[in-house]
Amino acid sequence: MTLQGLLFALMAIPLTLLILSSLVVVHEFGHFITARLAGIRVLEFGIGFPPRAKVLGHDHETEYTLNYLPIGGFVRLEGEESDSEDPRAFTNSSLSRQLVVMVAGVTMNLLTAVLLFFIVACVFSPGQAIKFGQVVPGSPAQRAGLVGGETIDSLNGQRFGFMTTMGLVDAIQADAGKTVTIGYVDLQGNHKSAVVTLGTNVPGVLGIAGPVQADGTTGTLVSVVTFTHSDPVTAMETAIENTRTSLGLVFAGLGQLGSSIVNHPTSAPSGIQGPVGITRDVGLVLTDYGFPVVILLAAILSANLALINILPFPPLDGGKVLVLVVKRIFGARGVSAVEAAAYVAGMACLLAFIAWISYFDIVRGGAP
Repeated sequence: MTLQGLLFALMAIPLTLLILSSLVVVHEFGHFITARLAGIRVLEFGIGFPPRAKVLGHDHETEYTLNYLPIGGFVRLEGEESDSEDPRAFTNSSLSRQLVVMVAGVTMNLLTAVLLFFIVACVFSPGQAIKFGQVVPGSPAQRAGLVGGETIDSLNGQRFGFMTTMGLVDAIQADAGKTVTIGYVDLQGNHKSAVVTLGTNVPGVLGIAGPVQADGTTGTLVSVVTFTHSDPVTAMETAIENTRTSLGLVFAGLGQLGSSIVNHPTSAPSGIQGPVGITRDVGLVLTDYGFPVVILLAAILSANLALINILPFPPLDGGKVLVLVVKRIFGARGVSAVEAAAYVAGMACLLAFIAWISYFDIVRGGAP
C-alpha cells in the first residue's frame, strides 16, 4: 500500500466505523426504548460487541455496557433467545408488543435518515454545478454573456443535488434546442441568470469547454459542489423525498443483486458494495466534497440499513417478524431449537454474503 493509500485508510476506516456504529446504536435504541415502554424486561444495552470493556452503569433492570468491538451495538431482552418464566419476558409478551419492538429499529433508522437529510437541506444543501474555462465564440453561452471561469448552478430554477437522478450536465444536454433559463455565479461571486436558446451541435450544447490547463490544452467540464440553505418547510419536503429516493435505489439494487447472484455469481454485482466499498466511498466523499456531504452519505446509509433490516431473512428484524407471525399462527410458544438453528444459519449466510461482496470491493479497488 502506498503512503497515500495508508493515509486514506487511516482517515476513512475510523470515520466509516463511527458512522455505521452510530446508525446501529440508534437502531438498537429503538428496540430498547419500545421494549421498556411495552413492559418487556431489557437485560443489557451494549455499545459495541463483546468482549466487554466496561460497565457504564445500570438501573433497576438494565445494564449499560461498553464493548471492545466498535461495530454497532445490541440489546439483550429477557426471553428473546431462550425460554423464560418471567412474565415480562419477550417470548411471553403479546404478538403486537413483540412486533412493535422488532420494527422499532427500522423506524428509528428511517427517522434518522429524514433528520439527517433535513439538516443537510436546511443548513448545507449541497448541489451540483459546472465550472468551465472557455466559451466557444458565437455559441449560446457567449450570447448569454458567460465568460470563462464562471459556474452554472441551476437550470430553469432547479438546482441539482446529490440525490438527483439526472445531473446538471445531462439535464442541459437533454434540453438541446430549447430555450431555458440558466443560473450562474460570475467571477465576482454574484448570482445571475440568463435566458438561453440551447444549441444542438456545439460542445456541451451551451458551447462551453473544460478549464484551461497549464499547458494551454482544454480538459473536460469540472463538476463542483455548491452549498446553500433552505427554509424548514422546503428542507423537510426535500428530506422526505430524498429518503424515498434512497429507498427506491436500494430496491433497485436488491433486484440487480438477485439477478447477479443467479446469472453471474462470479462477477462483481453492479451498484452493490460491502464494508470495503462503503469505506472507500466515505473517504472519497470526505476528501472530494467535505463533511457536509458525509452527513448526506450517512443519511443514505441509514435509509439503506432500515430497508435491509426489514427483509424477511433471519437474523434480520424482518426475519424475526416472520418467525414471530408463523409461530403465532401455529400456536408455538417459547424459543425452539429449530428457531435458534434458523438464526445461526441465517447469520452464517449473511457473513458469507459480506465476504463475497467484500471480495469484489477489493478487486474493484478498496482505496486509492
